[in-house]
Amino acid sequence: MKLTYRSALVAGALLTATVAGCSTDNSASPATTPGHTLSSTSAATTTTAHAAAPAVNLTGPNAAALPSPSPTHPWTPAPAPLSDIDCGTITGSNGATANVIAFASAAGRTGCTEAITVTSDYVGAQHSGDSATVDGWTCEPQPDTTIPHICTNAALTIGLRGQAAPASPPPPAATAIRTVDANSTPRPVNSTEPAAPAPAETVEDVHCGPVTDTAGSTRQVIAVGGAAGRVGCTEAITVAAAYVTTIAPTDVATVDGWSCNAQPDAATPSVCAKDGLVIGLRAR
Repeated sequence: MKLTYRSALVAGALLTATVAGCSTDNSASPATTPGHTLSSTSAATTTTAHAAAPAVNLTGPNAAALPSPSPTHPWTPAPAPLSDIDCGTITGSNGATANVIAFASAAGRTGCTEAITVTSDYVGAQHSGDSATVDGWTCEPQPDTTIPHICTNAALTIGLRGQAAPASPPPPAATAIRTVDANSTPRPVNSTEPAAPAPAETVEDVHCGPVTDTAGSTRQVIAVGGAAGRVGCTEAITVAAAYVTTIAPTDVATVDGWSCNAQPDAATPSVCAKDGLVIGLRAR
């Protein structure tokens, strides 16, 4: 058959379309056919390239959310600094009141329950001296008019803001050496004073005479008779006069070996004693 120019053009177009279709199938399936070799250039064009993901900046501004805290290491906010607290008011055995202050320090701060208990036990009792141990705390007065009393334990401190304080114990009662019978009638002394009788005999009291004390009051000197005998009036007057005219910070004094002191007896408020002998000083 004789091909015309037009027929040749149509045949070339069909051949081109057929070859293009085969190239498309080969690019999808890289398997080769006998007599066909896949060049490196064709392989490079058929491989899909994947770009690396951008790094996430966790310390700067970024739209990505930060990771949640670890459940084994949760974040805990820093504790608020401690401050002094007023735990309330208590009343001391002296009748005054004070506020109990639990002071804060680097060592911490005691709880109000313990602060109230310690200070109540301290001011509710009688204490003599500068300090006392109360429930393991050392409580004592201090030269501060605002907080006159504090209690400390290690580095913890409790203060009393006010005048509540422990009452002072009463002074011990004076012990009478011998109480003279106020209803007895002593025999007056004379110039011929009899000798002191033997200790085994019954000895009467003797009125030796008056002496005047530093206040100008008159005291009657009595030589008291007892099992040990009776002191002579000369010695009794000498000792009694020295005692009542001596100015001392207390009512207790030693005069010529005699122990003299006041006693709770309105009729005979003072006596002197030595070796079982007694001198009484009556008020009138």
